[in-house]
Amino acid sequence: MSKQDIEVREELTQENVQLNQAYMNRLFCTTRERVGYILKSALGGLNLGKYDLDSELFLYKLFGLSPTSYAKALVGFGIYDMVNDPVSALIIDNMRSRWGKFKPFQYLALLPNLLIGLFTCILPAFANQRGYDEPKRLNTYILIKYMSETINAFVGGGGYIDKVFTPNPNERTSMLVVAKFFADVKLPEQIFGILWDLADNGKIDLSATGLFVTMKLVIFVITTTVNVYWIIVSRERVPQTEKPPHPLKGLLSVFTNKPLLIRTLSGVVDGIDIGTSEQLYYSDVLHFVTLPMIAGIPGGPISYASYPLATKFRAKYSTKRLWMMQRLSIFISEGAFLLVGMIGGKTHGLYRKKVPMAIAFGLGNCLEMVFYATKKIVGDEIDYEVLDYCEWKNGYRVEATISLMTGYFNKLKDIFLRIINAWLLEKWAGYQIGMDAVQSEDTMWKMFVASFAPRLCFDALSMIPMMFYNIDRNTRERMYLELEQRRAADAAKLKERTDAEDALSENGGGES
Repeated sequence: MSKQDIEVREELTQENVQLNQAYMNRLFCTTRERVGYILKSALGGLNLGKYDLDSELFLYKLFGLSPTSYAKALVGFGIYDMVNDPVSALIIDNMRSRWGKFKPFQYLALLPNLLIGLFTCILPAFANQRGYDEPKRLNTYILIKYMSETINAFVGGGGYIDKVFTPNPNERTSMLVVAKFFADVKLPEQIFGILWDLADNGKIDLSATGLFVTMKLVIFVITTTVNVYWIIVSRERVPQTEKPPHPLKGLLSVFTNKPLLIRTLSGVVDGIDIGTSEQLYYSDVLHFVTLPMIAGIPGGPISYASYPLATKFRAKYSTKRLWMMQRLSIFISEGAFLLVGMIGGKTHGLYRKKVPMAIAFGLGNCLEMVFYATKKIVGDEIDYEVLDYCEWKNGYRVEATISLMTGYFNKLKDIFLRIINAWLLEKWAGYQIGMDAVQSEDTMWKMFVASFAPRLCFDALSMIPMMFYNIDRNTRERMYLELEQRRAADAAKLKERTDAEDALSENGGGES
């Protein structure tokens, strides 16, 4: 190594030390906020997972909707959603108040979401009690979706506060690691799945509707409590620009910022989930919806060990490298599962046998669990990075507008995917809806192949855009140093102006 190379390396090392010291030694969040963030992350998102309101098991079996009718109804909803979102994004990104940009929306969203959430808990029992046929069930379900979308779009901006509660990226990462460790609470989903399997295989006499309503109500009480607590204790600390940017700038930021564009493209490709439904395969072909839970038991200890591994990986590798590693583990696992199931063909294939498919799933799951904590963290880390990169390059933050644009790609994609997947399931595979339906051999084979093969292709394609992700470790350090300096200057100006306004107000009050 030449003398010049040594001097450059020493200069970079010294610069990185200075950069790290600039923002690593200050913590912003209070103990109450830390507790609230962990509780909100662990319990605030509790649900029934693959048995919940948007799952195929609920829609087509428990609630009895026709896949094609539902897909057609979602076309109109998707168009409304795409018109509704720009208006809400414009309102949110132009909000300026002494409480912050997003804080007012937290409180505005509270009551409407409570009412909608409570009704969705009793939805199937409500439809059964009134004797609704399939068209009425569909209309009721779609009406709820319209109401939820309107409420969440216009007053749901409080959710963005999760991105701005601390300006310190290292504090954010440390809280994210702890929160993700406690966030993997799947007990409601697991209990529901076990009871579903027992009832489906004739071991117990249990009403699926009664089980759903009871568990949803219990979950509703828990999630509401912790989310309200987070609303009360959370604070917004990343300062926004004094003057909102022009809406066109926010829209163009998706295309003018390379990391954001790459992340968006990768997410869109990764989300192209063409197929007939993995969960319907477990339910109607294997009659074993808890296969992922049972076969995933050997990977459980590995998943917990992955948290200290994630810390070491984070120190050694870039965000891009971590993302590629965890995605590759998923691709290998899913590919092996598909190949094992195809052994024996349609009539004698292993895809219809519980034990070999459980073994194939379990082995692949062990590989995935090595990167389990990395997967939980790295996606959020990239999302935070691209937003901060936008602020660094442009001088403003437009979380809602960026979310709008990235969401537009996904919403448009989902409209077509829902139609394609409904056709594959009902028309091509010949799937029969309802709790008592029996599927033919041809249907079961097509459900298996279409559930896993297309998704595997798009999983591979989603890795291509991320190869060009350009935020390396040095760029990240420099970005956060300059952001900290800029934010400190903006905060000082804001405080000076606020103090002057308060002084003027006090003087005016004294004279009156």
